[in-house]
Amino acid sequence: MSPPETGRAARRPHRGRTITLLALWSAAVVGATLVGLTAVGAIGSGIVGAGQQPLSRSEVDARLASVPVPGTVPPVPPATAAPTSAATPAGPGTTGVVTAGSAGTVVARCVNGVAQVITATPAQGYGVHGEQESGDRPRVRFESDGTRVEVRLSCQDGRPVGQLRVDDH
Repeated sequence: MSPPETGRAARRPHRGRTITLLALWSAAVVGATLVGLTAVGAIGSGIVGAGQQPLSRSEVDARLASVPVPGTVPPVPPATAAPTSAATPAGPGTTGVVTAGSAGTVVARCVNGVAQVITATPAQGYGVHGEQESGDRPRVRFESDGTRVEVRLSCQDGRPVGQLRVDDH
């Protein structure tokens, strides 16, 4: 019997297996990369049909020109007592919208000369607090983090009007 091989001859079977595994691993990496690139390329070019094309500068300008510009809401003025109303024509039991600047709106009606709150709608960032509907002059208070707007309602010529009081706290 001959002694077991040592040195270079003993390493040769492992070397062939290592080269084979390295070649298989490299092929798997190249295959996965090609599949990934193909998938990414197909996303923009139509797996489910033609994609949207970006608008040209003239198309953007034309679309912007066709959109109506909304009116801007003026900032809430400092404490005032000016009546504000966007009511319908005067008459008994007339309903109208009273604005509270940028804080919201109050829908109210006048019945026999007494204002009545129907609903109060706060603007974004405001909440309705302290709505008092009884008495001759009901009030609605809108509050945000830094501003309190109080609307005191009354009737003038059969229409609801409001007096605003603005407090920055």
